[in-house]
Amino acid sequence: MKRIAQIFFAVAILQSAHAEYPPAAEVMQSIRRAQASQKIDLKGSLETQPVDALKKPTEASFRLVAEGGTVRYQFSDPEPVTLQIKLGETDSELMQTGGTGAGRLTPANFAKKILGTDLTYEDLALKFIYWSRGAIEGEERMKTMDVWRIRLQAPPGGRSAYREVILWVGKQNGALVRAEGFDVAGKLAKRFEVVSAQVVNGLWVLRTLRIETFDPGTGKLLSRTRMMIETPKES
Repeated sequence: MKRIAQIFFAVAILQSAHAEYPPAAEVMQSIRRAQASQKIDLKGSLETQPVDALKKPTEASFRLVAEGGTVRYQFSDPEPVTLQIKLGETDSELMQTGGTGAGRLTPANFAKKILGTDLTYEDLALKFIYWSRGAIEGEERMKTMDVWRIRLQAPPGGRSAYREVILWVGKQNGALVRAEGFDVAGKLAKRFEVVSAQVVNGLWVLRTLRIETFDPGTGKLLSRTRMMIETPKES
């Protein structure tokens, strides 16, 4: 009886601790608001370094413009292409102007890599921040801020490359600090991590984002991409 009482007491404490967490849907809404509230016009670049030394690295520069829930990545090399994300209340919409495949991008295109980098169209469109099935697993200290750790499940019958995604989200600002995507077998396939950040127009904006692609079968790192956003010059 004493052992049963101890187990019951431990479960009660655990349930009480979890009861203090806000609903995952509430936190996810704060993420969407944080993304949609950005107002910036900055230069950036994507640089990919394959682990295999025989493969050539790739690099692409862009202009990043965000305002009113619309984010545009304007590439000029090797050809003028703009990728535009509209962040809505329940979903995001990705459009491409210029280049091959111009128009609204559908789930059939989401797995494609952008200019040979580790970043796919699904990643860029932040589709996972709209997934409704999720739960807060705990809280941690990361990048000098307190964060929630949230596990999200992909919608049934969806076309996502991920079965689930774990997010680390700033409690106070809704900022995405880290994300890990897992394949249909539950193996790590992709990791996104903010290496450094900056404040632009009073908002938290990344400076360097590291994106890593893994072989889910072996766990081996296949390649790494850095997204870098320049610090704006003071006027």
